[in-house]
Amino acid sequence: MRRKRTTDWPLLWSAVKDHAGAFFTLLIIGLIFGFVGGGIFFLGFGEAGAMVFGGFFALIGLALFVYAFVSAHSSIGYYYGQALLRQYGMDVDGVLTRKEADCQLHQVLDNNNRVNGEYYSCNLLVEFDFQFNGRNHSGAFYLNKADLFDKLREGDRLPLKVLRLDPSVHKVRERRLANMLKGREPEQPSQIPSGAEITQLA
Repeated sequence: MRRKRTTDWPLLWSAVKDHAGAFFTLLIIGLIFGFVGGGIFFLGFGEAGAMVFGGFFALIGLALFVYAFVSAHSSIGYYYGQALLRQYGMDVDGVLTRKEADCQLHQVLDNNNRVNGEYYSCNLLVEFDFQFNGRNHSGAFYLNKADLFDKLREGDRLPLKVLRLDPSVHKVRERRLANMLKGREPEQPSQIPSGAEITQLA
C-alpha cells in the first residue's frame, strides 16, 4: 500500500525563507506601480493622457504583483522538492532515452537600440526511464554542465536520486555522472555554441 506523502514543514519553511527576498521585492515594486498608476488615473480622470499613463502603470503593477506569487510558488516548489531529495531521496539508475539542447540567441541593445553584443543561453534536457518499487517510470531533467551533455549517448546509464514516496520528484546525480563519464570523448560535434550560458529550468 502506498504511503501518503506528508509535508516536511522545516524543509518547506527553509525554501520559503530562501526566496522571501525576491518575492517581497517584486511584490513591493508591483504595489508601488499599482498605487502610483491608480493615483494618476483617478486624479487625472477625464484627461486622456493621464488616464492612459496611469492605466499603463497600474497594469504593470498588477502584472508584477501576480508574477511575484506565480514565480514564488514555482521556485519554492522546485527547491522544496530538491531539499526533500537530499533528505529522503534514494539512489537508483535510469537509462537515457533522449537528449536535446534548446539554445536561444539573445541580443544586447544599447540606448539607441543598436546591437551591442549577443550571447546564447541553452537548456540541456535529458529524458530517461527508470524502475522504482517494481514499477516503470519516465522522467526528465535539465543538466547544468555542457561537457556532460555532450558526452552522453542514448542508452547510457544515468545515476538518479528519487524521492521514496513520490518518484515523480527526481534529479540526475551530476557529480556521480561526471565520474562515470571521465575520460570519454563526445561522439559528435557539440550542439551547444561556444561560451553559451547554461540555464536550468525548474
